[in-house]
Amino acid sequence: MKAARRGIRWYSGTILLLALASYCGAQSWKPLLAEDRGIDWSQAGVGVIPAREVNCATLKPTATLEQINAALAACPSGQAVFLEPGTYAIGGTVRVPSNVTLRGAGADKTILNATGAGDAVIAMGSGGVPFRPRVIKGGAAQNSTQIELVSAAGIAVGKYLVITERNDPTYVTAAGSGGNCNWCDGGWTKDGSMARGQIVEVTAAIGNTLTVAPALYSAYTYEAVAVPSAMAASHAGVEDLQVRANNTGYATNFLMDMCAYCWLRGVEGNYADGDHVTIRWGYRDEVRDSYFSNAYLHVPGAHDSDIVLALKTSGSLIENNIIERTHEAVMPQWGAAGNVIAYNYTMGEFDSDAANVMIGGVNYHGAHPQFNLLEGNVLTAIYADSVWGSSSETTAFRNWVVGTNRICGPVMGRGTVDCGKGHYGFQAARAVQFSYLSTRNSLIGNVIGSAQMQALKGYSTAVTQTPVLEYPEKRVYEGAVGITFGYGSANDDGTGDGCGGGIAPCHAGKTSATTRMHGNFNNVSGGIEWMPGLMRKLPASFYLAGRPAWWGAIPFPAIGPDVTGGMGPGGHVFGNPAQACYTKVMKGTDGGAGSPLVFNAERCYGPWK
Repeated sequence: MKAARRGIRWYSGTILLLALASYCGAQSWKPLLAEDRGIDWSQAGVGVIPAREVNCATLKPTATLEQINAALAACPSGQAVFLEPGTYAIGGTVRVPSNVTLRGAGADKTILNATGAGDAVIAMGSGGVPFRPRVIKGGAAQNSTQIELVSAAGIAVGKYLVITERNDPTYVTAAGSGGNCNWCDGGWTKDGSMARGQIVEVTAAIGNTLTVAPALYSAYTYEAVAVPSAMAASHAGVEDLQVRANNTGYATNFLMDMCAYCWLRGVEGNYADGDHVTIRWGYRDEVRDSYFSNAYLHVPGAHDSDIVLALKTSGSLIENNIIERTHEAVMPQWGAAGNVIAYNYTMGEFDSDAANVMIGGVNYHGAHPQFNLLEGNVLTAIYADSVWGSSSETTAFRNWVVGTNRICGPVMGRGTVDCGKGHYGFQAARAVQFSYLSTRNSLIGNVIGSAQMQALKGYSTAVTQTPVLEYPEKRVYEGAVGITFGYGSANDDGTGDGCGGGIAPCHAGKTSATTRMHGNFNNVSGGIEWMPGLMRKLPASFYLAGRPAWWGAIPFPAIGPDVTGGMGPGGHVFGNPAQACYTKVMKGTDGGAGSPLVFNAERCYGPWK
């Protein structure tokens, strides 16, 4: 199914010492983005997920956790452990090893009832990357595929490197409006001072010169180092099953720790104690065609009941998922780089301590995410916040950013979701927010706002509607804004210092000057704004080679200023397959009434083969 989006693959070959790689794949973004803002996003994710049609073991619902883990540990490479329909009692962690798939009969049929505690219900990989840096002597330029180290001793083909550098004070910092993120570089330093970077794979080695994939996203010149790493697992997968959480103390339902080419497909998170999915130190992992519904936790803290990409996770793909009634939906943080978050449907997020606040969608929340692509999503909001530091080079392309969230009860615990008294978040209703620490971003071909946002009412009257705001303009809390630039904390109204615990000042003017905005339809103003000198013919995608096989009957592309006759603002929106699955097949409604609903990926997207 993935052939439609794959361009080139990486191969090792003869090394040309310190040569800089010229990009050989088609890059549809090039006429629209600045050269230093885009990368080859077509390489994100596993590639072709292997079918693994041979089952090394078939287990019944009476199987214990120990029996499941024993079957997985004994499974030959390239095979699967199959869990028959039914409910399995899980009191610990299911551990999926390299080159093995754990597969159920469908997310509505095979249910893991999680009653234990710990890091995860299901884990692929474990551990972290110790800080043992090798100084980069040469080749750390943008688009380079070869680097020379002072010493490459012990680094072999198939190993991984975390490329990083000291925080460049011109645009990278772990000091945010909420304080200093000492942990944002994984504890490598005392103050989070190596927050930016990416993970690469070693494909060839001659002496101290290493060929790596992918090419470096940017130049690394500020005391650049390469930190060797061996992944804890690779090519492990989980498919077609459900995790049912019971608020017993798991940090996440699904965990990928130091995992390369690992995936989730067709799974369901039926509530979460902490997060639904956590990926840390990951390389080309994938979460697709899945459903993540509801959570026990709806307040800020260690977990946000979402999909987390953290600790320089690179080149991973979050595609075609339904995410409802969480706190946030997807959170790239702590150096997540070069990831693609595309064609997901998010809605109904809320904060149980502030039930009138608009929250959700994609939220950057810790230094320093870079070069991540957000494409084709139907989502509540895009928010590159400043709480724990900076971010840069985000590209948002052909998304529908709704700008508010329908909040339904209950707002705590597990219970029947009732939207009869539901309302839309009218406080801090800002569709797109780039904080004062988020720079060098690109907004291309998006649809911003919605009829729901336009109709927002506060406690007594309609809220103010503003297309674009930039500090130092006054930003009211009970107001709706299409795009904001340069503010600090969520409460920053343009007066005071803008901080929420950080060192003042926590806002800045003219940050929009670093953002490229082109072809966005702003529903507040009712117009499309084009940047002079840029072509107005937009490609269908910045990473797909064509219409994907799982797309269905929806027009492709489905969102953008060049789309007409759609159901969304200005007729520029047809939605996406995840939204169609939720509303047409699962019969879901905005706000998540009755959720979690019955979900089986095959009913929406067809069989995998």
